Amino acid sequence: GGNKAGDIIRAHGTALYRREGDSWVAVAAGGYRPAEAPAYATNATQGPTAILDAMRKVVDAAQQSASPAEQAVIQQELQAAYATIQARRARLDAGYAIAAGAEHGQYLRLAQAMAATSKVRAVPLVTHGGEENLRLLRDGRVSLALAQGDAALDAYEGKGAFAESGPYSALRAIGSLYPEAVHVLVSARGPVRAMADLRGKRVAIGARGSASRTTAVRVLQAHGLALPDIVPQDLDIGDALVALRANAVDAVVQIIGVPADSVRDMLADDGIRLLPLNKAGIDALAATQRGYFPYTIVKGAYSEQDEPVPTIATAAVLLAGADLSDTEVGNVTRDVYGKGNDLAARGSAQGVQIAPENARQGLPIPQHLAAAKVLDGMAGR
Repeated sequence: GGNKAGDIIRAHGTALYRREGDSWVAVAAGGYRPAEAPAYATNATQGPTAILDAMRKVVDAAQQSASPAEQAVIQQELQAAYATIQARRARLDAGYAIAAGAEHGQYLRLAQAMAATSKVRAVPLVTHGGEENLRLLRDGRVSLALAQGDAALDAYEGKGAFAESGPYSALRAIGSLYPEAVHVLVSARGPVRAMADLRGKRVAIGARGSASRTTAVRVLQAHGLALPDIVPQDLDIGDALVALRANAVDAVVQIIGVPADSVRDMLADDGIRLLPLNKAGIDALAATQRGYFPYTIVKGAYSEQDEPVPTIATAAVLLAGADLSDTEVGNVTRDVYGKGNDLAARGSAQGVQIAPENARQGLPIPQHLAAAKVLDGMAGR
């Protein structure tokens, strides 16, 4: 709590090497993990009654000998424990509100699939997308949220759309879910053959306030196109695809998981094709903007796609609210990443990509320690 921006923190530790012939080779250590401390130093049977009896002895002893400061500490801890128990009971009864996304969108379908398969009761909420989800999480109005990794990083650092709010330094990720690739859709019969051809064109870049729109603007800038260089159309994915079909826009930029149902239908039925990003633009984004990584939409990902499409991606991230305890975060992590959780069968095509091995792919913000511990155990099996 005493650190501030600009401080220099020195961490002292050890490095492990082993001898191989005439040289020393670094050994990648698994990391130090202290032994689990017992809950109590007695052999008494544990349970609510035993714990309350032990706590009562502590309180009785404190009333006789503790200083006013020590008594205040005990009272604060008891009040906090009571509040935590009541809050967790309420969440078990009412469910965990999860800020998802727009109707018929991937985030909402994923949240609905999670609610249908999870032992932890989840209540998916319809929202405008990742940026609104992050604000709901920060305000404590939801316990879980879905967002793009780049938007989560902006919120964590207090940049971009979150500059006025300041850094959300308490933001923690449960894990990455799947890559969300930049899709640039144009008419297969139109004149647009490269990103540079979008200059002066009508480009649907997403609804205002959506994380997808922020990413689209950055992608265009990486290709030398500022907003004044195009005719921006502030449309969500559904309206944008309708406009492209009606020739009311020349291109649609959307950030979405692969395969996307809406994109698949367009490519199959309407003479639409995917526009590749330039290597220079991809390299510039990956090098200068954390939260992005090069990605290829492989040949055949969509039925009418005959060639691989190079692009950029960010991770879809599951985020935890500060009101969740370590135990609750651990339970959610087990449910989302555990085996036998067939999210695809419940309506989320991206659900098949969710696995412990992918949980840190492109993760741009700190991971919740309780989630990391559970995922480490899953990966080791």
